[in-house]
Amino acid sequence: MISVQGQPESAVESNAHRLVNVCGQLRSNERALIIADATTQGVGDLLLRYAQAVTPNACLMTVASRSMHGMEPPDDIARAMRDADVIFGVTKSSMAHTTARVNATDGGARYLSLADYSLEQLARPSLTVDFFHWGKVAKRLKDLFDAAASIRVKTKRGTDVTVYCGGRKANFCPGFCANPGSMSSPPDIETNISPLETESEGVIIADGSIPCEAIGLLVEPITLVVAHGSIASIDQRKRQGRILSALFDAYPPNARVLAEFGVGLNPKAELRGFMLEDEGCLGTIHFGFGSNATVGGINAVPFHLDVVVCAPTVWVDTECIMNGGKLVEGFGGNTA
Repeated sequence: MISVQGQPESAVESNAHRLVNVCGQLRSNERALIIADATTQGVGDLLLRYAQAVTPNACLMTVASRSMHGMEPPDDIARAMRDADVIFGVTKSSMAHTTARVNATDGGARYLSLADYSLEQLARPSLTVDFFHWGKVAKRLKDLFDAAASIRVKTKRGTDVTVYCGGRKANFCPGFCANPGSMSSPPDIETNISPLETESEGVIIADGSIPCEAIGLLVEPITLVVAHGSIASIDQRKRQGRILSALFDAYPPNARVLAEFGVGLNPKAELRGFMLEDEGCLGTIHFGFGSNATVGGINAVPFHLDVVVCAPTVWVDTECIMNGGKLVEGFGGNTA
């Protein structure tokens, strides 16, 4: 039996089937579009095979690799996205924060954002989680975030930051797409919200990962100081801090805006430097910087980068929902 880094091929096949049928909930009368690039062609081919087993209206389109998350696809692919019922975006760089994705989901398409997928990722246990159970937890958090004025995060390492989100609506991402216009990124299960762009204040100690090709898992924590909603300084005493600073320097100043706060909810996910698994890890939260104009904010920039923080304590207004990385009673428990 063929293996992928020690994982049996059957796990790859089983999880590809789950992506199409459980996460995408593809139906026989629907049009499926898989978008891949040169680095993800193998995953795209596999998803196409399972999509074609469900519907005759399934196709695969390829795009040139993009250098950063949030860059728009070519016009022909944007048009195809508007015509599809279910879209599997398996390009290396995420298209979730693009106008093309917004136009597609506004038109009723269901969008699975599967950035940087590999056959190794398809074999991961994180894709076998009970998406429906944890989706309910994500929805409860959304309802709480929707009514909140602020969210505060503290950790033993020194994170102490408050984001202000009054009037903003949260996004819950259950890992599956059941309704027209919905978007999810399995194995990521999370609830996130776009803070008010000029209001966040405090210190973030990134100690989990910065899931991009240049950094990945963090060897040493990186300190980011946030003032008036944007990164005011980054500790550059260590190599990964200098790399992070250089990434931001390559983009306009509004790439430094604290644009997203998210809570991971997948108990089978593990930190490994892969965006969709890291952001969904139960016991972590993440802060996204850069674009949020397509997910409830007003900051538009072709850049989005997340930093993952471990074992946080989180208050929504005055209510503690997570203590040292453990969800408090009433939010679904910490195993599944």
